[in-house]
Amino acid sequence: MKKYLSFFAAAILALGFTACEDVPAPYGINDKPDEGEVGDVILNESFSTSLGRFTTSTPEGAFPWSVSYSCAQVTSFTDTDGDGNKENNPAESWLISPKMDLTNIEAAHVTFDYILRYGNANELKSHYRLLVSKDYTTDVTAATWTEMEYNQVQGSDWDTWYNSGEVNIPAEFCKTGGVTVALCYKTTTKAATWEVKNFKVLNGAGTYNPDKGDEESVKTLPFSASFSSDLGGFKSHTTSGSGQWINDYQTAKATGYDNATKVTTAGTYYLVSPEISLAGQTEVHLSYEYIIQYNKDKDNQQVLINANFDEAHPGDGWTLLNSDHVTDLKTADGKTDWNTFTTADLAIPAEYMGKNIRIAFRYNTNAESGSTWEVRNFSIEAGKPGENTGGSDDNTGDETAANGDFENWKGSTPYHWQSTTSASKGAITRTTDAHSGQYAAEVAGSTSGNNRLAYKELTLPAGTYTMKFYVKAATNRGGSVRPGYVPVVNGAAVNTQYTYGDYVNDLTGEWVLVEHTFTLDAETMVNPIVMISKNPGGAVIFDDFTLTAADGTIYIQ
Repeated sequence: MKKYLSFFAAAILALGFTACEDVPAPYGINDKPDEGEVGDVILNESFSTSLGRFTTSTPEGAFPWSVSYSCAQVTSFTDTDGDGNKENNPAESWLISPKMDLTNIEAAHVTFDYILRYGNANELKSHYRLLVSKDYTTDVTAATWTEMEYNQVQGSDWDTWYNSGEVNIPAEFCKTGGVTVALCYKTTTKAATWEVKNFKVLNGAGTYNPDKGDEESVKTLPFSASFSSDLGGFKSHTTSGSGQWINDYQTAKATGYDNATKVTTAGTYYLVSPEISLAGQTEVHLSYEYIIQYNKDKDNQQVLINANFDEAHPGDGWTLLNSDHVTDLKTADGKTDWNTFTTADLAIPAEYMGKNIRIAFRYNTNAESGSTWEVRNFSIEAGKPGENTGGSDDNTGDETAANGDFENWKGSTPYHWQSTTSASKGAITRTTDAHSGQYAAEVAGSTSGNNRLAYKELTLPAGTYTMKFYVKAATNRGGSVRPGYVPVVNGAAVNTQYTYGDYVNDLTGEWVLVEHTFTLDAETMVNPIVMISKNPGGAVIFDDFTLTAADGTIYIQ
């Protein structure tokens, strides 16, 4: 039996609830209190107006942590000589918690939200650290510190907040007093900016596994990763030199070149997928979109497959699938084209059918010069190349239809459900698990940031509108969504005016009807959107979406 739940929320454009970061669940799991918040919060500091009980220390340079933009922030990219130009200044800057008594605590974990930008890819782990000590007094250089690895992502905008994961404090620091945790920022040649908020230490064991990150066990088909906000369960392995794959410009990116220092560093690194089951399959293909600029040799950018991956030897056992890529595209005026992505679509060899496999993107560069490789919208599914991937042979339905029923697709994208603004976020997959008709749209989830299903830009007259859709969780992880809209001005989503109704939590495999009402007080261009919350971060399935004005005019059906 289907459940029908109705959720009505009025949101007036001028007076409605807005959020700078889509409200990416800074309050725990949406409308619910944080787990452990009743008697189990050891430390909780938002940094919204001050550093609270935290203190700072600057062993090198004079660039302390401070409060800016309602968060704790540090950077040494600043004008120090008064010439009006900012410089990269060497620095070491600490943000230090008050001492905590964990005498009666069996297990504890740390969690915080952050934005980290402009760091050197090969310095992320060494220069932006989370640490713990039980002998710190007043001198950070005299204390003994133990590093705690967290979910580390380099962002590409100032609106997407990432979460550290629930990072366990090592067992030797529990059942003792005088424990201090700290964030350490360091700069040598390139100065990043690090912003942090909602820093908590909570009683109980955390869930973050530094060896697997967000990677789960074996994936089944279809499997996709957009790389729009994280590496999507893929993991970077460096087999020689230095450098790594990072999440940048809403892609997975590899480059040996540092634009700040104009230096190229030699390295070979693999972006390795989680394990993917091809059990019961006879034909499988994978597709991805990419940009390669400054190519030196096609073998520096390879796509590989492996049925016997050994994480201890990540460069061994691979078979080449593709190294023939389109490279060095130019714009009409002859400039480097960073906007036009090319799609590759590859058949998986027959000998891998029925096995568990991994896919890798292998990047290589020497110290003289190297390419830049950006990848997005990875997908692997049953069928032949050209099926369900955007090829002209797989366009279905009517391109002119409003497509609220998700029956009309251009390859792997439902017509009109891809904004030209930044409102769309997260991979969309066609599924036959539909509420009605043949198809529905599955949107990937992420535990490190909220994703969004967004409709194309619509200009709506002043008035009241009702949005309705059916939604359910795609996996046993569950799901949470939040309907709303974002105004579009001069072709861009206004990041400070994402306007939402109520969260719809605890989604299961049963369809739920969601209704949301909002009001515009003037004619406004908008992207209708639904947020897919990072808590719990599960993928969700949408179908039968409508947007109707109070006078009966139907805009989406």
